[in-house]
Amino acid sequence: MKVEQKRRGKDFSLSEFVKKLHYYAYLETVLLISVYLIIGYLLNPNDICILNGKFSYILILLSIITLFHGFESGMLGIGIIAVVMWYFYPTFNYVQFLSTLIMILILSEFHYYWTKKIREAEAGSEYRDIKLNELSRAFYTLKISHDQLEKNYVTKPMSLRNSILHIKEIEGDDKQKITDFLQFLEKSFNINSSAIASKDDPRADDNRLAIVARSDDALDYIDFQDQLVQKSLELKKPIFVSDDNIKQSKYVAIIPALQQENIVGLLLIEKMPFMSFNKENLTSIAILTEYFFNEIRKDDMLAKDKRLQVIMDEEYKYEYFRLYELYKINQIDSTTLVIKIDNELLAVRMFETIKKLLRSLDISTLTQHEGVYFISILFPLGHISVTTGFLNRLLSNMSDITEDQFDHITFGYGQIDLYDKYIHNG
Repeated sequence: MKVEQKRRGKDFSLSEFVKKLHYYAYLETVLLISVYLIIGYLLNPNDICILNGKFSYILILLSIITLFHGFESGMLGIGIIAVVMWYFYPTFNYVQFLSTLIMILILSEFHYYWTKKIREAEAGSEYRDIKLNELSRAFYTLKISHDQLEKNYVTKPMSLRNSILHIKEIEGDDKQKITDFLQFLEKSFNINSSAIASKDDPRADDNRLAIVARSDDALDYIDFQDQLVQKSLELKKPIFVSDDNIKQSKYVAIIPALQQENIVGLLLIEKMPFMSFNKENLTSIAILTEYFFNEIRKDDMLAKDKRLQVIMDEEYKYEYFRLYELYKINQIDSTTLVIKIDNELLAVRMFETIKKLLRSLDISTLTQHEGVYFISILFPLGHISVTTGFLNRLLSNMSDITEDQFDHITFGYGQIDLYDKYIHNG
């Protein structure tokens, strides 16, 4: 176990080191070129760029810089070399300069596509991890809800499923929703004193968390020096006062709500009766807290973008706009196949068949607008070519229909406005 911990620590340090190298790319380029010129001056003051050697050392150096840092650093490097060649050589070596410049352009193109592929792979992996976590939480929520229904069907009127339904019915702005949710938690789980903190920007630093709702006798600020708070923010998981190494704290439990590995909310429980302070209740509170903040994020995302108003399936729209954010940040495209049908029976039959053909991450929805039916199928991170294979599978499973009986069109995320018009105008 100790060996594994040391290995993880080493990987983390190496990753941080590489990030810092990229952050100071220009400074590193200038330093490398300066060291190269100093060595060249020491070897031969009349050829400080070492242009007359057996190999083109300057080409090797600039190739390494360009492959690692990209076009800008490569151009900065050859710019410095060009200035030195202009002032320290009797004649400017155009052949050497142009050949090096061409190689930098070629290698920077390679760097661009390689970096883009890495970024796409990282973003795709992150998206799949998020979906896996969401599905895991949904499964765990269902399991706990089922267990509680069996245990407390008679003695306890509030089950986890009822709690989730109650959360969905909460209305108002975010502050009012959080206040109502806190009151609901206190009432359902017998909490005497607690507070909820949140932050506007999910990617902001954890110190941007601020109390939004609290009990009358609860603290109106977060004590970031508290051991329980520090440990919860560091580990990004619920921490209770019964955990080891917690000697003194103002709180009995700290429960964070995560979105894409960022803490967006924090439930701070200060007082709770001993009989209610048990693992079952705390686990339920943690699940509900995270579920609640996910609902807030979903509502905010759907409220911000007014497109696709014709589609009433909020789960589909939430997934679509979440992938659209991924597209805006990393230019990673997904594909949407829209099938247009004017026959209700055929539309329902086809929709039921499509649901059986979907892969694990694919999503579909059926929309009816002005007598026309639209089946939208979202292929997350999928290339436009996947729609051809999907249509072939669909037609082979519905042998009694042909492609002439419906219209279909494919949209990428760069065509979201066109997709909206197509659905809206029919």
